[in-house]
Amino acid sequence: EKPCFATEEQWSLLKRKDAPLDESAAAAVAVVKAACAGESSEARPVNEEVIRLRRVFGRDACIVCILGGASFHGAESEELVKELASRLESASGPKVKFLTGGMAGVQETFAKHCGDGSRVWNLVPLGHASGYSRGTDVHAGADLQERKEIFGLVGDVYVTIEGGPGVAHEVGLAHERGAAVVPLMR
Repeated sequence: EKPCFATEEQWSLLKRKDAPLDESAAAAVAVVKAACAGESSEARPVNEEVIRLRRVFGRDACIVCILGGASFHGAESEELVKELASRLESASGPKVKFLTGGMAGVQETFAKHCGDGSRVWNLVPLGHASGYSRGTDVHAGADLQERKEIFGLVGDVYVTIEGGPGVAHEVGLAHERGAAVVPLMR
């Protein structure tokens, strides 16, 4: 369903698998910026890990979570992620932080193309590392399942590019609590 902060034109571009790459990226950036500028009416669930992470990121930060498959399926998907990372980083103010789940594919590509990586955080289970050359690893959850649950609770905006059941689960948690979801179809 189209969120109130997206125009019909933007939403149409995000849903079209054949939309031009640069137009899709621009629409996603505009929707993320609008979502971060708005005030969320939904209360974030009280969870000690979420509270701890919000302190790490900054209490007034807008957390943009990046979700997607561990590999690319669409012909243009990798280029779309690179373009999106570059545009989001340059168009967003310093209060916007980008969060990945430390996975290969969409998340790693985003992290590696999001400026110098200083606003990229990679949420990984305790004892694990993303292995990315960009961003800062932050730990939450004893295992991947716990990390996924926390990931679905901590963000303000969730951008999805491709993905399967794991992505659907995480974005479902976010949507249920009223977080903004920006799907990029490919």
